[in-house]
Amino acid sequence: MGQSHSNIMLQEKHHQIFIEQTPTAIAMLDVNMVYLAASKRWIKDFKLEDEGIVGRSHYDIFPEIGDDWKEKHKECLNGAIDICDEAPFYRKDGSLQWIYWDVRPWYKQNGEVGGLLMHTGDITARKEKELKEKRFKSILSDTSEIARIGTWEIDLILEKVTWSSMVYEIHEVPPEYEPTIASGLTFFEDEASRNSILQSLEQAKEKGSSVNLNLKLKTAKGNIRWIKTIGKVELTNNIPTKIFGITQDVTSSMLSEQKLNIAHAELEAIFYSESIAVISTDKDGIINRFNSGAEKMLGYSAMEMIGFKKPEIYLLEEELNVFKQDMELEFTGDSNNADFNYRNEKIFNTKQWTFKRKDGSTFPGLKSLTAIQDKDGLNDGFIAVITDITKIKEVKDELRKKNDLLKLAERLSLLGHWQWNIIEDVAIWSDNLFALLDYEGEQFTLDFATYFAMVHDDDKDEVLKHFELAKREQEFKNITHRIITFTGNLKTIKIIANVISNQKGEAVEMVGTCQDVTEFKIAENKLINAKEDLETVAQKLSYQNKQLADFTHITSHNLRAPVANLNSLMEIYKLSDDDEERLDIFGKFDTVINRLTLTLNTLIEALKTKISDTEEELEQIDLNEILDNTIQTLSGVILKSGAVINGDFKEFSNIIYNRIYLESIFLNLIGNSIKYKAEDRTPEIMITAKIKDGRNIIIFKDNGLGIDLKKHGHKLFGLNKVFHRHPDAKGVGLFLTKTQIESMGGTITATSEVNVGTTFTIKFN
Repeated sequence: MGQSHSNIMLQEKHHQIFIEQTPTAIAMLDVNMVYLAASKRWIKDFKLEDEGIVGRSHYDIFPEIGDDWKEKHKECLNGAIDICDEAPFYRKDGSLQWIYWDVRPWYKQNGEVGGLLMHTGDITARKEKELKEKRFKSILSDTSEIARIGTWEIDLILEKVTWSSMVYEIHEVPPEYEPTIASGLTFFEDEASRNSILQSLEQAKEKGSSVNLNLKLKTAKGNIRWIKTIGKVELTNNIPTKIFGITQDVTSSMLSEQKLNIAHAELEAIFYSESIAVISTDKDGIINRFNSGAEKMLGYSAMEMIGFKKPEIYLLEEELNVFKQDMELEFTGDSNNADFNYRNEKIFNTKQWTFKRKDGSTFPGLKSLTAIQDKDGLNDGFIAVITDITKIKEVKDELRKKNDLLKLAERLSLLGHWQWNIIEDVAIWSDNLFALLDYEGEQFTLDFATYFAMVHDDDKDEVLKHFELAKREQEFKNITHRIITFTGNLKTIKIIANVISNQKGEAVEMVGTCQDVTEFKIAENKLINAKEDLETVAQKLSYQNKQLADFTHITSHNLRAPVANLNSLMEIYKLSDDDEERLDIFGKFDTVINRLTLTLNTLIEALKTKISDTEEELEQIDLNEILDNTIQTLSGVILKSGAVINGDFKEFSNIIYNRIYLESIFLNLIGNSIKYKAEDRTPEIMITAKIKDGRNIIIFKDNGLGIDLKKHGHKLFGLNKVFHRHPDAKGVGLFLTKTQIESMGGTITATSEVNVGTTFTIKFN
């Protein structure tokens, strides 16, 4: 018995020595999954050189082994064999190994299972190579699909032609079509194209020359396409045997180039529109552009102005002197600097001027003046966009008369008017209402609590219920109650109001009048009606006046981004030597010019609408469409800066708004984020739509230079205020954006950290 046990122990020892010396990765374990022996290759593959494993549990050494593998080990201990060709093995240090294995039981002399033999192999290198090749093929396939590039091959010995699936798709032939050199020529209708193909093939056969052709073909379905074909010759024993190459469908680029030419002609037509005057000067102040609008507006012909005259010919000397002093003060802080020349400054200025026609007559106009910089950021002249505001001035005069009459009517009838933003709980009172309630001093912003505290105690319940009912039913019925004035006097007032609701049918604002009826109780209906009519007219005239004034801002400012974008694309185009890249840039020219043309046409139509005194048109707008249009318009600077722009409109993607304003808002805020990008990181811009407290909110966030709000916060949205030394900084974009948002009843706020980024939050009405 002792002799038999010794033989078994000796046999197992021999097995262990054999396993340890085996050149492959193999290990021997007992029924408790404890190591009896392991080969050197096993220890090396699993990086166990610093660990003693004999006598230790397999699961202690590999704690990352899951329950599924443990179950398989149990099955093998019961006689099963587990073989796997490849599987991922995630190590406890986070690394990934690809392995194959063969796990089977080993048996004692008595036939019992003594444990497991595990044979494995590390195939990580091979698997990573396979995955890399798979990814490369996938990327290559996707690239070919996007760029519409196909491959082809001509066997010159067998005269056999082979096409890839994309070449089949370009020619619009079925999969069973068998191409030949002769049949391939039938896709080219003009003889010149066929001859150029045959000549290129002949030279390839005889001289080994490359093939490089731009051709127009007619597909099997009768569609016209432009293609670019490039091929190289394969030599065997110095004899051309094959030609292989690629064919790309460049139809889109060719069509874009044609559209670009058409768009250029259209842009010229827009430039010479008679709706506005567009005048530019060179660096010496000599007029070099004078469009038809300027001819009609000022009475001079372009021929007598361009190359000869300066803008001083149609400006008043005293106004020009004031402008020079203002610019001197703005840029130097000193209005008596003899060395100052405003032509050297990066000016963007909008103000009202008096213009002098050729016949000597004058008219008021709103002029936006922008400095034109060359590629080095130096002034190369100015461009001025002028709008005749004669009608606007008439409207303003009429509005002033109406306002004066309104104030007089309020004083005579002891009336004041007010408006209350229910959502933000902000109330605004007219001067006469403050006076009516015996207040003298600097006016302040009020809330409902301020008014309610003045209500007589015996009337508070009735007043509170009345306002709650008005909000609930969205109708305000007249109410008369007593009030304690700021000086303690008791008065009786009558309140008349209208309730304004949002799209969800929620009351968001009240607008009304308050009349002191202490001395008389009879409401003066005729006077109230006259007052309401006057107020409506005043609001309408004020709104139209503001919109017309904004038009010049929008036209001048929004032209700059597309024009700068075109300049960026042109600079990239000039620097590129690659035909495919240049054709791709042509496609972007097409998109930008289409957007520019659409913007100008829309603005001109909007101007006609404003002048004809029609109601402002609101429409349902898709935020995704606005973002896409903005990206297309700014494609040049996006491409140049590498900016990454994303939009998240899950909470809401549609809004009823003024399209011109919304496009201008997106263009200004995204354009600013790119313009003031940080030099050490890629610009990242995120636009998010949210709904909070029933209000639509859009957030623009970037990782740019940021703004020191402690230093500049009070003038962040001021006109002509700039905070960075950038050649395109004009200080009008944020002013214009804020004006547009507030004109639609919304608000815009900003948070920023220097060298971290800026976030603008827009709350819509």
